[in-house]
Amino acid sequence: MDHHPNIDSRTLDGVAISISAVCVLHCLLAPLAVLAFPIIGSSLWASHEFHAWLLVLILPSSALALYLGCREHRSGSVLGLGLAGMGLLIVAAALGPQVLTELGEVLVTGAGGTLLAISHVLNYRRCRALRCEERACAEHAAA
Repeated sequence: MDHHPNIDSRTLDGVAISISAVCVLHCLLAPLAVLAFPIIGSSLWASHEFHAWLLVLILPSSALALYLGCREHRSGSVLGLGLAGMGLLIVAAALGPQVLTELGEVLVTGAGGTLLAISHVLNYRRCRALRCEERACAEHAAA
């Protein structure tokens, strides 16, 4: 098993989940912020470009975290969920509200983000369980 001292799937899963949380907060708070402070409506934070910038962060960190984790625990379902989530996020960003409508974009983005977040939680748990098994085996062998 390959362990990289500076790159850890657990850390990357945490980063990707945090970025997803920012995305959820953005989706929930942007409409309220624009109503309360209309000037925000002209900022990047309230634009559809914000999703594109989040994708620039989400896709590489998610792909690397899932690659490193799945290489350890060999779970195709975790990888499949993650790829499906990333695919939906790409579709939502590429088609946007012009094709999907506002509601459609929110639903596709939400579904993609949810699938991706679930895949990161599963990835984290499976890697952790695998490491716990390895420690238990090592301790048993040493005893």
